Amino acid sequence: MLVPVALGQVRFTLPGLAANAQGVANGREMALRFATMDRLVSFLRLLSGATDLDASWTEMRLLLARSPLGLREMLVILPVSSVEAADTVAQAARTAGGQCATGTGRHFVEYRNRRAPLGFDVTEVAREPADLVFYGADQVLGFQAEGERSLLRLLLGLDLIRVPSGTSPKSDRSLACTVTARRGLGMPLCQTLHQAGVKARAALCEPQEKSAFGLSAGFWLFCIENLPARHLSLVGETPGLHLFLPVTDGVAVAAGYRHPVNLAACRGLFPDRHLALLSPRPASPLVLDPAPRLADIAQLLPLPQVLTSEQAAVPLQVTRPASLRMPLRLVGTPGANTRVKAAYVTGNQAEWLRRLCQALPASVLRNHQVVRLEEGVLLISSDELAPLPFGQLLGEAAPGVLVPAGMSLQPAVDGEAMAQALGTGADSLLIFPDAQEKPLRIPTALLRPLGPEILAELSLDARTAPTNPPAVAPWSGSLEVVTDPLGPFPLWGVQRK
Repeated sequence: MLVPVALGQVRFTLPGLAANAQGVANGREMALRFATMDRLVSFLRLLSGATDLDASWTEMRLLLARSPLGLREMLVILPVSSVEAADTVAQAARTAGGQCATGTGRHFVEYRNRRAPLGFDVTEVAREPADLVFYGADQVLGFQAEGERSLLRLLLGLDLIRVPSGTSPKSDRSLACTVTARRGLGMPLCQTLHQAGVKARAALCEPQEKSAFGLSAGFWLFCIENLPARHLSLVGETPGLHLFLPVTDGVAVAAGYRHPVNLAACRGLFPDRHLALLSPRPASPLVLDPAPRLADIAQLLPLPQVLTSEQAAVPLQVTRPASLRMPLRLVGTPGANTRVKAAYVTGNQAEWLRRLCQALPASVLRNHQVVRLEEGVLLISSDELAPLPFGQLLGEAAPGVLVPAGMSLQPAVDGEAMAQALGTGADSLLIFPDAQEKPLRIPTALLRPLGPEILAELSLDARTAPTNPPAVAPWSGSLEVVTDPLGPFPLWGVQRK
């Protein structure tokens, strides 16, 4: 049923497939199959640790489907923006023991592998009624969807992993944390932290019970900016106090534990104004929707105690504001749509470029410029450079600033402002060959048209006509032509050679 995609193929039998600039056939979505829940969790762990795909996490769907054999499987549907992102997802899925397919809508074909580097196509489209159809190397499976599961609920329900004692927070430095305290311990903790000069905010929370017969267990919530090391054991070991360390905005995990999935990579799944506190079993995760409004602990203390603590004069320290300047860095951006403007060819590949120029028409040669450098050759197009099978492709990050394709400059300053700060434009170009190498500044006066630049010098041998040709004397004599009779056999007796 599967047919490997050939190089240059643009038409496909499976609807939704399309070839990119490299010729790889992909759909707009990817479908992953997992037979068990532990394989799905293993895939989420690998995907969160490999890369940060915000769009894939926020639009990921978990479907519970039934195969034609009557078995239930977990299907993951997620969009992909580039081939690099799809390869990362496929590698994580196959490592976790799942199967990976690509497609659009309800038809998905097996994702590319070593047998088919450009992907697969099908010979015919299945017509059986099914919500999702998977085209594999051996068979075609149609799945019936039975329901959708929340990815956020799945992440909150996973058991936390205990962290070894050697990797726990250092006891010799302060740290930012979140603390929950029982109702009777809230005010004593406020007094202790205020007397120690700790900056903290607190609020009394009343969680909503799911049942009308349930008793609301109110508690105090503290958000501490710099908990001193001497108070770490007090907060972490006192009964009734629970210490949580933040992992991302709005999510904190109990101290001494970590979540199986890197929650910082899937931050988009958590609502903005929520606060999730994850505790080990048997306690259930605590989600505050919305997060409570916190007040400074100094405003929560009794008034006489606040006035007594404020009698001591606090010396005023005047410091200079920190500089906002940041270094310019070249970082990889897989999902960036950078228009290829130039190519940087080095080493023996310059000979390949020379041979390629012999086959290019005049319309292409006149639209390109070239400059020869010590390390190689820089080829620049006036509009957009066609993809070359060699060399480092460069995109235009700003007017006159060229960076490798698939990479961008940080901080992401406006293009005109960056060109003005770097001094590029009509007079010079700034080339970033690699993240480890220094940029190259090339004056635009060195650019030459590609056509005249590849034309070799022609050796000519100059010849001149004589100025005074020799004079020829006129013929003054007479001529007489005499012929002898040949007879009837003029060639008789002549030997052939």
